[in-house]
Amino acid sequence: MELLVETVEDIHIVHIRGRLDLTGVSELTDRADGLMTLGATKIVMDCRDLQYVSSSGLGAFIGIAKKLGPDGKLVFAAMNQHVQNVFEMTGIANLFEISGSKEAAVRSLSAV
Repeated sequence: MELLVETVEDIHIVHIRGRLDLTGVSELTDRADGLMTLGATKIVMDCRDLQYVSSSGLGAFIGIAKKLGPDGKLVFAAMNQHVQNVFEMTGIANLFEISGSKEAAVRSLSAV
């Protein structure tokens, strides 16, 4: 798994590439924790290049959202059909906003 962080104004975009499983969870949560330590409250998870997400990866996303708290927002963008299916089958899709593109997710968070 590879992570790349991009910042657009006060929105932090985490590009996830590869497979998010138990081996990558700590890297993802460490990166998100670092962003939140710097004051991040708006995070987009760009899933365009995310090929697979395990239950531990889903748990990491929920944990990041909890750490953001009520004043923060986590939005997902550009999921492929396989990842979207995992989100829907587990009910996680009901907990988060999912945008069709990174740009749409940024626009959504810009309005907040």
